[in-house]
Amino acid sequence: MRACVFGGNLSVLVNGSPTGEVNIQRGLKQGDPLAPFLFLLVAEGFGGAMKRATDLNLFKGYTIGRGGPTISHLQYADDTLCIGEASVDNLWTLKAILRGFELASGLKVNFWKSCLIGVNVNENFMEVACNFLNCIRGGIPFKYLGLPVGANPRRLSTWDPLVEKIRRRLNSWGNKHISLGGRLVLINSVLNSIPIFYLSFMKMPVQVIKKVTRIQRDFLWGGVNGGKKLSWVKWKVVCQAKKNGGLGIRDLKVTNLSLLMKWRWRLLQRNDMAIWKEVLVAKYGAHILQDVSWSNGTSPSFASLWWKDICDLEGCVESRNWVADTIVRRLGNGLSTRFWVDIWIGEVPLCVKFPRLFSLSLQKLECIRDVVEIGEGESSRWNLLWRRSLFQWEEESVVQLLDSIANVSFSNEEDKWCWKVNPEGCFSVKSAYEALFREIVPGTLLCPWKLKIFSSIWDSPAPSKVIVFSWQLLYDRVPTKENLLLRGIINQDTGGNCVWCDDSPESSSHLFIHCKVAHVV
Repeated sequence: MRACVFGGNLSVLVNGSPTGEVNIQRGLKQGDPLAPFLFLLVAEGFGGAMKRATDLNLFKGYTIGRGGPTISHLQYADDTLCIGEASVDNLWTLKAILRGFELASGLKVNFWKSCLIGVNVNENFMEVACNFLNCIRGGIPFKYLGLPVGANPRRLSTWDPLVEKIRRRLNSWGNKHISLGGRLVLINSVLNSIPIFYLSFMKMPVQVIKKVTRIQRDFLWGGVNGGKKLSWVKWKVVCQAKKNGGLGIRDLKVTNLSLLMKWRWRLLQRNDMAIWKEVLVAKYGAHILQDVSWSNGTSPSFASLWWKDICDLEGCVESRNWVADTIVRRLGNGLSTRFWVDIWIGEVPLCVKFPRLFSLSLQKLECIRDVVEIGEGESSRWNLLWRRSLFQWEEESVVQLLDSIANVSFSNEEDKWCWKVNPEGCFSVKSAYEALFREIVPGTLLCPWKLKIFSSIWDSPAPSKVIVFSWQLLYDRVPTKENLLLRGIINQDTGGNCVWCDDSPESSSHLFIHCKVAHVV
């Protein structure tokens, strides 16, 4: 490692020509590919020291629930968050670890950039602790990895920094003359990407969605310093996919829901038992790792706002549980799929299709392989147990049940969850967005030949400003005199005839098809 750090050479380009090589004596420079690797090595050393201190009971972290995980520190590269009880022993241990880290790595902790935050901690203890560690006192919410930790996402003030960041970016383009096509590119590539990190974790309030959408809409149609903005096409049409007659600008509400849906999907993946899952299981129960539906979206009273928003995803589409309808169980060996409560055959679980039989069953939470005997070849025998003898009409329901599962076959693969929206069965934010957009945002009914035209113009090699103008022209939403008169922008006294031939009213069809000047061009 020392040879990698101190054994390199560098040269400087002067007028495009490299100078002689200089031997590196002071370690890696900014931008070197090895620099992030060294960050991870240093962070791993500090993390190991914290873990060792926790194992020896020298540092007491925070335990989640009863029998849940104990969190002592969180790390991402050189951003570290230490979590523990408010005790003098923890202060001494933390200071000793930080001092040892300085001596071992040569990196000194900047306490003036660090802060100490207390939750339900005595004021006197906080004052003593800050003086002992020689750091400032912080409070909740605080920013970690770019997110306001502990902030209430339903308060508009939580989103003010994000809105201000979007406005600052717009002001940086204020003195530039950008075409409609250029503004579309900037919205899709810059303005829509700024809130993505926030939207991945927090549900944006409706008022903030309207505010950001208004900023995007005004910029699209009038730029930054364009005065009064006139929206020529409805925003719900603009947000449609390009192949469906829109401009492909992402709807913020649907984007937010599809990004949050990722957490529901990740909870169901058994091969990804991360620390955040252990925390949620300790607080809300192990059923969240198995059940697609959590009691129709209801959440316990002690749940955090984030968890309530995750639960509310089940009701994001009116009149049905959208989460349960899009995630189903793909049967493999049947060892982890529950016979009654999981959706593994048909569109609903068997407990919904046969509620009477489910109420009588002694195997309500048993997996499929626990209620079936696999014989030779394709034959299988179902061993269903009931808490009493069945009536005749209940026996008929059993026959219907057995008929519906008669052709079930097993394999050697593990059971897994399947995302119905994607043909490959894997969840993606893109597929979730497209499915939710069709459900939430009403589409525009266009005839097939118009859809074909809209699809073809985006395949054109023409500049983006020409393509977007063609799109606007197809909707007859260009600022002709006829359209300006209809919207009250100009009055009849100014005249509505064509400025080229002065023979007919200036409409889109006249300007580009029927006008004598257009024929000459």
